[in-house]
Amino acid sequence: MIDRNYFEKISRLRLAVSKKSTSVMQGARKSLAKGSSAEFSDFREYMQGDDIRRIDWNAYGRTERLFVKEYVEERESSISILIDTSASMFYGEPMKNELAEELAAALSYIGLSGNDHVYLYDMKNMDKPVSLSGGVKAFKRGRAFLENLRFSGNTSIWPAVRRMQRHGSGLTIIISDLMDEGLVIDENRQDNLEKIFKYLAYCRQNIVLIHVLDKTEAYPEFLGTHNLIDMENEKSRVRVTMDNRTVDEYKKTFKAFTDSLEKTARRYRAVYAKAFTDKKFERIIFEDLREIYDI
Repeated sequence: MIDRNYFEKISRLRLAVSKKSTSVMQGARKSLAKGSSAEFSDFREYMQGDDIRRIDWNAYGRTERLFVKEYVEERESSISILIDTSASMFYGEPMKNELAEELAAALSYIGLSGNDHVYLYDMKNMDKPVSLSGGVKAFKRGRAFLENLRFSGNTSIWPAVRRMQRHGSGLTIIISDLMDEGLVIDENRQDNLEKIFKYLAYCRQNIVLIHVLDKTEAYPEFLGTHNLIDMENEKSRVRVTMDNRTVDEYKKTFKAFTDSLEKTARRYRAVYAKAFTDKKFERIIFEDLREIYDI
């Protein structure tokens, strides 16, 4: 898990949720609803049934008409964090699953420190999210959930997203290595990616896609003949011979794949960010993910 020294720093960050909150719980986000918080919003003409304590008598003295003051109500926003727990995440140096857990921990802590409601999901078990609210005191339960995640088998992001509980508008963060056949080798992979973004946009979500990678997945350096084993299906094996030309072709294909992810994300005003396991965690949080904060 993330070093305790980071907590004070990251607690100053706020996750950006540009869509107005519709939650009924109190928090630190400005809602479309009008309430009775200290922040003034506007005047409107008095209507029968309004609280007479909200009448602006100075305005009445000037206009001889009754007006009441309206205030912006502060409400919490919903932050949903989906963690890919497929076997392919159990790879790398350091391991991709460790970085995914650290990212989920840090981002949930940031959300809780802003009094938002955080939902943590195991993408293989979407029906049982952990619900965290009430500030950073709830972080202990979230950390326990993350420490007990088991990485095995395979996951498919689109069906997982469809099963996510809906809590009004908010922010959805997907943390995955994107080793999803539907996004990588399926002939309709672009359509499958579009479905994820379209659905989340329909659910009034700001979207963050964090691509967790080991450097060898983006920049392979091994040459010669190798037996490749599918981590999510050990019966699936292929023998390949890697030379400089093959490696260059792989790098070009990988770049085209990540470029398409970034392009699609921009189309939906989403954030796509790569997070490499060999990079200092502090740089990932404060530099690579700087777009997701309300600064």
